[in-house]
This record gives sequence, C-alpha cells and structure tokens, in this order.
Amino acid sequence: MVKRRRNTRVVLVAAVVAAAGVFVGTAAMGGAFSDERTVASAGVSGADAAAASEPEHDESPQPVASIPKNDPPHGMVYTGLRAAPKGDRCVGVLRTADGHCTHGPDAPPKGVDIGKDTPPVVKTELPATDPNRSGTPQPSTPGASASGPADDTATPAVDAQSGQSAAAAAPPAAPSSTAAPRKAAAAQDGQNVPCDGDGSTGNRVQVVYVHGPGRDRYSQYAGSFRKWAADADTIYFASAQETGGVRHIRFVTASDCTPTVLNVELSDAALSEFSAMNSALASKGFNRRDRKYMVFADANVYCGIGTFNGDERPGQDNLSNFGPSYGRTDSGCWSGSTAAHELGHNLGAVNNSAPNSSRAAHCTDEWDVMCYSDAPYYPAMRTVCPDRGHDERLDCNHDDYYNTSPRPGSYLSTHWNVANNQFLMTGNGTKPDPNPTPNPSPSPTPSPSPTGSTGPSTGPDATVGQLAPDSAVISWQAVNSAAWYQVFLNGGHLAWVQPNSVRIYNLRPDTDYTVAVSVRDRSGRDSSPGRTVSFHTPRTGGTTTPATAYTMTNGATGLAATIWGGKTADNTVLVGSQATGYADQRWYFDDAGSGYLRIRSAVSGKCLQLGGAPAVGQWVAQQPCDGKASQQWRLASSGSALSVTAKDSPLVLGVGNRPYYGAWLLELQDPGSAGQHTWTVQKAS
Repeated sequence: MVKRRRNTRVVLVAAVVAAAGVFVGTAAMGGAFSDERTVASAGVSGADAAAASEPEHDESPQPVASIPKNDPPHGMVYTGLRAAPKGDRCVGVLRTADGHCTHGPDAPPKGVDIGKDTPPVVKTELPATDPNRSGTPQPSTPGASASGPADDTATPAVDAQSGQSAAAAAPPAAPSSTAAPRKAAAAQDGQNVPCDGDGSTGNRVQVVYVHGPGRDRYSQYAGSFRKWAADADTIYFASAQETGGVRHIRFVTASDCTPTVLNVELSDAALSEFSAMNSALASKGFNRRDRKYMVFADANVYCGIGTFNGDERPGQDNLSNFGPSYGRTDSGCWSGSTAAHELGHNLGAVNNSAPNSSRAAHCTDEWDVMCYSDAPYYPAMRTVCPDRGHDERLDCNHDDYYNTSPRPGSYLSTHWNVANNQFLMTGNGTKPDPNPTPNPSPSPTPSPSPTGSTGPSTGPDATVGQLAPDSAVISWQAVNSAAWYQVFLNGGHLAWVQPNSVRIYNLRPDTDYTVAVSVRDRSGRDSSPGRTVSFHTPRTGGTTTPATAYTMTNGATGLAATIWGGKTADNTVLVGSQATGYADQRWYFDDAGSGYLRIRSAVSGKCLQLGGAPAVGQWVAQQPCDGKASQQWRLASSGSALSVTAKDSPLVLGVGNRPYYGAWLLELQDPGSAGQHTWTVQKAS
C-alpha cells in the first residue's frame, strides 16, 4: 500500500466509545482510514456491550469542533457525516447517517488520481450466454455432473460442479506427487485462497463488488477482485510467518477455493457516501453478525474508508470479533494492500494504546501496511523495519497489533491482538488460539514441518452444514499427505473426492444418516475412517405462506435461484449462484389462482416471467408483476423435493449448463430427462 499524502485540514479529537466504555484514542478527520466505534451496529448483544463497560483510560473526549469542507478531487467527501454530540457513543469523532462512527475519508496516495480507474490485473472476462442479447433460447445438454430427479429411488451422490474433477468412482492406486486437488483456471492467476469447511458457515469475510445502474463491470473485474482478495490474504499469511505462526483470512469461498465475489447493484445515491452505502447494503441483507464485508466500490468518491471498533480488551468478546463490518475501496485505489489495510481496521487495528500508535488508528514504525503519519499530530515516522518490502506486511516488529505468539506480559498478550480474531484461521482451518504457547525466538521464515513417512492411520472428523431436506454439505480439515478422500454414507462407500468439502444430494427428507471420511495418501495407503457423524434431514417445505420470504435451492447443485446482481431493471435474468440468503435470493409466492403462484423477488418487487414461449432451454427473467400466464408457476412434490412447473407446459425450472458471468442460467427442462430441476423451498432466516 502506497503512503497517503498529508492532509492539513484536521481537527484534534479524542474518542471513547461511550456505550462500551472503551477508549479508542485521538482521531483525525481526513487524514486516515475510517474508524467505526459502534456496539449496536456490530450486532453485539447487551451482555457483550456490558462486558466492555470498564474504560481502560481516563481521558474524556470532546465533540468535534468543525468539519472540513468537501474536496471531491481528492476524495475528501464529508457528506453524510456530522460531529457527534456529547453523550453520543461517537463523541470525539464523526457520526454517519446510519449510526456508525468514523473519522472521515482517507486522502489518496501521492500522485494518485481517484478519478482514474485501476485497470484489471487479470486480463480475462467471464464467459456468458446472454439470452437478452442473443434473443433466442439455447437448450443445454446436462453435463457429467448433472443428476436425475431426486425422487424416492434416487441414489445419494456428491456434487462435482464448476467443471472440476472433484469426485471419482475409484481413484488411481498411487497418484503422482502432483495429484493435488484441481483448481479452476482462475487459480493460475493467483486467485485461490485456503478453503475451510463448506465455504460459507461461520465467521467469514465476504468480497462484494458494488456498482450503480448501467455500470456493471463484474465480468471484466471479477478475476481481479479475487486476485486482490488473495493478495490481501498473502499479506496476513506472510506476516504471521514472521512470528512462527499461520493465519489466513477466512473468506466465503467457491468450490474452486477462490473468494466468492458477490455482484450488487446499488443506486448512485447510495454509492455517493459511506453511510448511504452501508444502509443500502444492510437493506439487502448485508448486515450479518458473522460477516465482514470487503467492498470494491465502482465509484470515484473515496480512496478507502472502513469501520473500526477500537476495543482494546484481549478476550474473545472483543467487538472486533463480530460483524457486520464494512471496508470500502473505490476504483482509483483498488489493490490487495488497500483491501488488507481496510480489513485491518475491521479486525481491530491499530488501537490507541499500542506502543507505536499514531493515536489515529495507525502506527508510526515503518514499514507496515497500517503505518503512516496521520492526524492529529502528524507524528514523525521511524524506520524500524528497513526493508521497504515490509510495506506489504503487518505490524513491523510485531508489537502493536499482530503477533501469533506474543511474549508473556507484553502489550499484545494483555491487549487486543488481531492475530486472535475469529475471522482469521490457522493452517488447518481452526480458529486462532488466543492463548498460544509463546515463541521466544520467532523465525522470520519458518520452514513447514515435513510430511511423515507413513500415511495417517485415521481419517479426519467430518462436520455437517447447510442441511436441507434433500442435501447436506460435509466438510473436514485438510490432511497434508492426502491425495484422495473417501466419503462413507451410512457405513458404505459413497465417493472418492479431492476437495475437503462436498455436498451430498438425493437425500430423503426427515431421515437419519451417518457420514465418515478416510484418507488415501500419495503412496496409495488408506487410513481407517474418522469419527462417524450422525445427522437428520429436515422435512420438505411443501407449502408457502403469503408475505413470507423464502429461498429456492437447487437439490442437485446446491445453487440458489438468484436475480443476477440484485438488479431492479426489467428483463434481469434468473441465475443459479452460491447460496447466501441475501435479498437477491429471497422470494415471495403470491396466489395467482387455480393452484398457481407468482414468484416475486424481494430485491426488486418484480415477478419471474418466461423469456418466450415455453420450450426446453427457455430462460427466465423478471418483469413487472401482472396476470400473464408466463408469470404463473406451480410448486409440486417431486419425490424428496419440489418441482417448479411453468403454466400451460409440463416443463420445469432447472439449472442449465450455460454460464452467465460466473453463475449459471436457469431454464426450462424436461422433467423426465436427466437434469438439475428439483428444489428445496425454505423460509428465509
């Protein structure tokens, strides 16, 4: 991350989170990245807030005296911000219109024109079969990963989507040393990150691309967003190695171990300032307690701005361990280091009490991603780490905010340590240990432990997530020596797989199952299965209640019915994409009479309509709701799941094999043929 120029228009302030009683130090308006100090907006319970009721410092904040004028050419936009009054939890800094605390925008790096967009770093565009451009439906032929309808006689199977060789009936007896799990082509450009579990459960960082109407560049930049997210992860990983540990950002990931990038359309007004963007995202469901949002905004308003709780307590009830948190980078400053900096604030760096704090959420010991001379004092910088390359690393000297093994009695053993944040993970997918064994002589570049000469004797323990009436996601910790994993269902062989997470479909609703996993190493040796885990599938949701939002998840792929990009425009197509539960995947079922329903989008208020006459391969889009037959659908039981049938036709809605900018077009399919056309309809949580 290049260093930001000085901004001489500052106000001297000192902040304490009144609601939590946590001192977070002095902050400047306009010289640093945004610092959010909030309890309610982070989704923290009253008990959590009460736990922070004892202040660690005595300094009392004073309200900000004045707010600088806007300076749009340099991204110094204060619209939507006001000085927090005395008694407010944001007193001493600014308050956004949506109730967050911030010191304001950050000035761009010297020589950077925020009006000029950062070019893509991955020179590829996502493939798409765009029915709105072609004008004619293109029937698809189900591929090898497609299954037949999930009826009562269907055999459970594992999902192998995204074109990967994820499953096999029988693997090679002795795979070569290069037979690691395959990645999609995107991984060749450095877009992959460590996978963990099912890719979505638990505390995770969600990458989001937001844009205004008519400015959707997702297809050109999706690979770059993944690359910049992976670059940010490299910063956290390499910095952890310097103290003898391992940390990775726990992203929401796709099946190819790339960060999932959600495409979200917001109004131009929502993109015009930080608080409006946060509110607009929250209205679409991006306000989860278990998410921190790494936002790449297709706008030229700021360089970067983020949220920061400023909680100095070392325990796991620290407010930085909870979401929602927002870190926004605008198109003139898109990069991995800027994203890492914003996430650093979201994770709790840099607190005012740190030994080398700038007293404005940054630090003064160069070189360091989080360090630069900022307000209120524009403190002098000290070159503690002479290697300029450490400007792409966290916590020079590892004594201010990030150390995987701090010495007993040191600052980071008694105050908040970002390395303990539960939105990070260790090398084996587990959460960071807040009480590690101290490392008295950390190695700058520790060597990994060599793989043992014998394979594992027992397979890893499995966990079950994303449970639906007809499917479940099974995941386990990766084993270093593994070339293949064998999945057992109800004590019998189900499949050989290479990833450490699979989705089992064609399950029966309201049924007991057991699952276990064994390992085959690169020498062809098999372990015994790990611990057997039991689970029970829920009953099929066969009815819908008016004015209640539901999700529709495809039984054979696990993909959710989604309005592409959460757009509100007429003719926006319906696609299958990774299930998130956000507003673009929520649906209302309105009675259309005679046993038919209209399926209405929660994000746009418009109804699903066939793009033309019913035919195999016909695509679906949203249009204003009316009484047309092309907007009427019937939900009916199809064995262990549901089918969604078009009116005046026997054809059913299914996931096709036509790509659409990283998703898959939904289309009409023949219910009697192999395809991906069974659905689980569940009440949205």
